[in-house]
Amino acid sequence: MEHFILDLKHYYVIPVFLILALALIIILISNRIYYQYNFSSRYLITRKSHRFLTEIALSKSDKNKFNQKIAKFKSEVPIHKSWCKEMLIEDLIKIKSILKGKASENILLIYEKLDLNHYSASLVRDFRKYKKCDGIYHFHALGYKPGITFIKKYMLHPNRVIRSNVNIAYLALSKGDWQAVGKFPIKVSIIATIKVMDVLHKEKIPRPAQIDLWIQSPDPMILKLAVMTMVFYNYRSKSPEIIKLLRHEDKALRIDVITAIKDLYLEAAEEELLSLLYNETLDIQLEMIEALGVIGSEKTMIFLKAEIPKQDTKDIKLKMVQSLNNLDPVGLDSLGNQDADTQKMINHFRKLAL
Repeated sequence: MEHFILDLKHYYVIPVFLILALALIIILISNRIYYQYNFSSRYLITRKSHRFLTEIALSKSDKNKFNQKIAKFKSEVPIHKSWCKEMLIEDLIKIKSILKGKASENILLIYEKLDLNHYSASLVRDFRKYKKCDGIYHFHALGYKPGITFIKKYMLHPNRVIRSNVNIAYLALSKGDWQAVGKFPIKVSIIATIKVMDVLHKEKIPRPAQIDLWIQSPDPMILKLAVMTMVFYNYRSKSPEIIKLLRHEDKALRIDVITAIKDLYLEAAEEELLSLLYNETLDIQLEMIEALGVIGSEKTMIFLKAEIPKQDTKDIKLKMVQSLNNLDPVGLDSLGNQDADTQKMINHFRKLAL
């Protein structure tokens, strides 16, 4: 039996192992050669596409010449391959982010003439989540409004990431149809809110009429979006509702509300900030004191002058000193003359301000 096993190893196992090892080496070498060949080929095509897309986007050729150039380019690159389509779309997105006006409009025309819009639509229809998100991104980044037709059906998609991306893209492409806002997934509220604010900055969308309803929502994410949107549009009509949110249970929302009070200069919030100050955690106390340094009146000055000398927490004392300096620098100097620690803080932040 032992002799049989040795023969088996000698005549079968070792040769098979050697054959497999040789096959693996051949495959690795072949893949390397294939990669090198394709790398050089793709590099040349990439450079060619960069030049062509930039030139044609900036050109003022008539319609016939434009179409001829597009047709010629399509015959010179492997546009039937997915990697080529992806590369062209990425180039168009980069160019569009730089160009404005007529040149920017040319980008969308090129996108359609190269049939890349159909490729993006096929990605949106793909069952794979990452492919679907890629297609949504193409429409959003290029500002391709006909893409609304393809993405709208996914606004209630069960996947939170897809739903969020669709809603943001829909908001941007529709230039302010805010029906998507109520469909944002709560668990990605911070990301969704940042994306919405980014859309507002880039697309210059008119103030939404629904903003008065958002501030009454029970959903912390909608409230967060409402507060940030009001700051963006400098909308002060719902000041009482904003100030009321200082008592909301969501800590992150309270911080946003304090920032909004400061940015919108809501003086009516002064008394509420003073009354809630010592009920809050240290980080929120610092935010409140900073806001009081912007909106505070004589009442805040009196409060700070009384609190600074007896304040033991260094961070809070320093923030109080800074806020009082904004409101009453002369009064702060008087405190500094009475307390060496306060004077050190005054010297410190005034030196940093120079």
